[in-house]
Amino acid sequence: MPPLHNPHLLCKALSKAISTSKLAMSSTKPQTGPSLRHPSLDGTLLGVQYERDGVSVTQFRGVRPICPQNHVDIRRLLRIPNKYGDEIEKEDELNCTNLVVTLPTEALKVDDGRKLPVMIWIHDPSLLVATSVKLGKPMIIVSPNYRLNIFAFGARIGEKNLALQDQRCAIDWVVEHIAGFGGDKSNITLAGSSAGGVYVHAHTFLAAPVKRAVLMSGSLYLSPPQPTERNEAFLAPLEKLVHEDSGTPLEEAPAESLLKGLKTLNVNSMWLREMPELKDWRDRMEDVEALMVGDVEYESILWHNGLVALPHADVHSLTSGLHPSLAEEYALHPSSASPPHLSALSLISTHLFHHPTYRIAARSRPKKPTYQYLIDEPNPFSPTSRAHHGVDLIYLFGGYDLSEWSEAENVGKAMRTAWVKFVCGEEPWDREGCMAFGPGGRCAVLDLKGEEWKERRKGGAMDLMGEHEGVPGVVGGLVRGRISLDN
Repeated sequence: MPPLHNPHLLCKALSKAISTSKLAMSSTKPQTGPSLRHPSLDGTLLGVQYERDGVSVTQFRGVRPICPQNHVDIRRLLRIPNKYGDEIEKEDELNCTNLVVTLPTEALKVDDGRKLPVMIWIHDPSLLVATSVKLGKPMIIVSPNYRLNIFAFGARIGEKNLALQDQRCAIDWVVEHIAGFGGDKSNITLAGSSAGGVYVHAHTFLAAPVKRAVLMSGSLYLSPPQPTERNEAFLAPLEKLVHEDSGTPLEEAPAESLLKGLKTLNVNSMWLREMPELKDWRDRMEDVEALMVGDVEYESILWHNGLVALPHADVHSLTSGLHPSLAEEYALHPSSASPPHLSALSLISTHLFHHPTYRIAARSRPKKPTYQYLIDEPNPFSPTSRAHHGVDLIYLFGGYDLSEWSEAENVGKAMRTAWVKFVCGEEPWDREGCMAFGPGGRCAVLDLKGEEWKERRKGGAMDLMGEHEGVPGVVGGLVRGRISLDN
């Protein structure tokens, strides 16, 4: 099945929203921080120091242009007030592969021989570092930047999946050099959300030298590797548009022409291309020692506007291929009295996100420490928008002031504590259950055989999803061409 959305743009835009707000919400402004003589890099690095939640944090930043992309104001999806701004960042397709290392400032002052655990996050957190210090479990976070969309796609023949290659370069760089920052190269966690989760899942099958992995609202089930014919079906019309605009072949086209062509085709990102190393990934076990995987309640918000614009009859036509048991479960049969759009969105959330979470965790749990979670705390800025795709990053990173909403603030603190424990090799919650963050600020482990979990995640549909082959085709028809971050 072809990829169902453009997750890489979303991931990058979410990163930008979080990191842009991050310093705005710091208790002190950034200032020139301590320097570090780094042995394996054979140089002296100058840090930027600021305070987060009463803890001094230092960042060593690479030059930070981002990969060229068509602009999207992610504040709309996250329901973020306009006061936080929407900064336009410098773009450069050749110099966008860089990274940021964030660590406790105290770790630079005290050399006690201890090596800190490391998390490589695709993309940019920092309050987690402050939280780790407060918990007495200090850690280092590395945030890599990498190529996106057509710039990550690679050539028709030769190198491909350049985003994966950029990320692997960053991982290998961390292994080689993190000791110079006080980090433990043998204790690395790789984590990401949305497209970041897709990439992290891929790396768990590619022998990445990491100990743990976190998949947040994304896995290869969301955007699986695509065959050559799918790639060519996209490249041919893009090449035609680019040639009309710039008179150059695709491989030599300027970034502006490529982005213009992508916008015309309503494509902001690409997908992973098939590669031998990812063959039969569905039948393989993730190659890490421990795994965390989860989702939010309303993942399918990304397709809301596209679906609600359809007549009821069209939605019923698109879902007519569902097995009767699933049509009954989701009230997606013409005789149903309720409008079909919300039911179809619920089906999309289950198939692309909730069922993969359940499936990955159920397969992994008997073999290794595996922690499943769900997030049902609605967006505090717009509670009627529910716990939508991306809201988990607001809570986890603490980039916005949530002090007006004690329930949301409680969820954020609980998530950060759990993530720090996992990165440090501890048990964040009882792995036999599913941790539920919210609603109402309540955080508790649910019994996976209990009624509450089944009610929250349509537990009755999980087995049906795996039994009926027609589901991917139905969901593909519902979502194809209807993705939007402007929901």
